Amino acid sequence: MTDTIPILDITLHYLAPAGAVMLLGLLGGKLARRIRLPKVTGYLLTGILIGPSMLNLISTNVVENLSLINDIALGLIMFAIGGVFEIHHIRSVGKKALWLTVGQSAGAVLFTTLGLVVVGLDWFPAILLGTIGIATAPAATLLVVREFEARGDFTDTLITIVATSNIVCILGFELVFSLGQIREGTSLLWAVVSPLYELGGSLVIGFSIGYIISKWEQHVEDQAELLMIIVAGVMLVIGLATTLNLQPLFAALIMGAVTTNLSLMHRLVYIELRQVEQPLYIAFFVLAGASLHLELLPALGLAGVVYLISRVAGKIAGIYTISRWRNLSSAVRDFLGLGMVVQAGVAIGLINIVNSADRELGNIISPIILATIIIYETVGPPIIRFVLFKVGEAVSD
Repeated sequence: MTDTIPILDITLHYLAPAGAVMLLGLLGGKLARRIRLPKVTGYLLTGILIGPSMLNLISTNVVENLSLINDIALGLIMFAIGGVFEIHHIRSVGKKALWLTVGQSAGAVLFTTLGLVVVGLDWFPAILLGTIGIATAPAATLLVVREFEARGDFTDTLITIVATSNIVCILGFELVFSLGQIREGTSLLWAVVSPLYELGGSLVIGFSIGYIISKWEQHVEDQAELLMIIVAGVMLVIGLATTLNLQPLFAALIMGAVTTNLSLMHRLVYIELRQVEQPLYIAFFVLAGASLHLELLPALGLAGVVYLISRVAGKIAGIYTISRWRNLSSAVRDFLGLGMVVQAGVAIGLINIVNSADRELGNIISPIILATIIIYETVGPPIIRFVLFKVGEAVSD
């Protein structure tokens, strides 16, 4: 009988990889700044390096097990983006923001759809991809703006258009996808009721929780309690919307918009949130990088290349056209479209909806979106940094 040494089977508690993700991401961000890149790029590249596509220090299972961090971080980001809909701010940039949103949305849909049809894609997936192309990643945009302390009319306009473009994307997607389901045999009644339920339900949840928090804050005794109410509110909104098959990101954005208009201390709310956001945001972007599938890049194909180029070209052309027509500033005309390259969270959420409803259609559009997101998320933040410095509104480097 031969003695054998037992192999110690160690399964790390989920907090260990979560802590490693934050610390490695923090290190990656500092290294990125040393070579004059945005920290968010360092977070993403760290995630790619340690993720399944490369070193596999963070496995796919770990990424999935830490999805709670992603949900909370993205909810807080959408809550912050909703804050740009402060009534006084909207009055000052409202008309300009409306026209620019229409321009970049129409440009993205038109250029992307026509380009994909020309290379042989069917009309419906082409239009659906064009609609998804409207979305711009709010997380990367917001973090780059904060990192370089960008302030001014251009920055305000950029953040506002990012917020409104995602609303238009979600609304447009629901409309186009419902029409496609009718084509596939779904009843007209269900095709109409389904998007109304998703959007209306999200609106009700976001408004209700935002209203309750705005009233509750009037009786808050200290800032720590205020912070807890906001974070818990965001978690409640995301959880309820997800449970009810609604649009959680839209609900969180609505909550932010309601809070910023009804809250007596809305500015203090966002200042307090800064104290807890950074570790969550670092983990969010590292995990986002780890979940990117580099193996999809070689299979990007002609349709993927067309989507990659035509989406950005459409946004630039749309904003340029509106800027010339409305006599907007040269900074907006020449650089705003470039500042809207990044794409991630909202687009991924929408293709998940497609995959759950129509797997065959999902197999067409998912590889295109997921492969191009790798490129958009990698090159997008440095482009935003370049744009902010070019227009003279970034004050820290």
